[in-house]
Amino acid sequence: MRNLFLGLLLAAPLALAAPPKLISAEDFGDAWPFVPEEMHLQCLPGNAVVVTDPETGRMYGLNGPANGKARQLGLDPLEQVWAENTAIPGAKVTLGTVINAGIELCQ
Repeated sequence: MRNLFLGLLLAAPLALAAPPKLISAEDFGDAWPFVPEEMHLQCLPGNAVVVTDPETGRMYGLNGPANGKARQLGLDPLEQVWAENTAIPGAKVTLGTVINAGIELCQ
């Protein structure tokens, strides 16, 4: 019974979320910040923007509200899929355009 309650508690934020939107490198061009070519973008309650790799099912937080719920949501480290910026050695591609698209889903 305890495991059932815990499972429902952890799934509650996902149940209240808007449906995910499939986004791709083709949509974002050079601004695509991920290694996988496609991701599911979603806004969870509290403006928590996340992406899920459709091939692995792993979910990654993109902003502060999502990262604040990382343990509760079972998020994986973003670094696993965050693309390197080829123009600036040692830097990552900015997440801004994808986060903004995710915030729009919150509206």
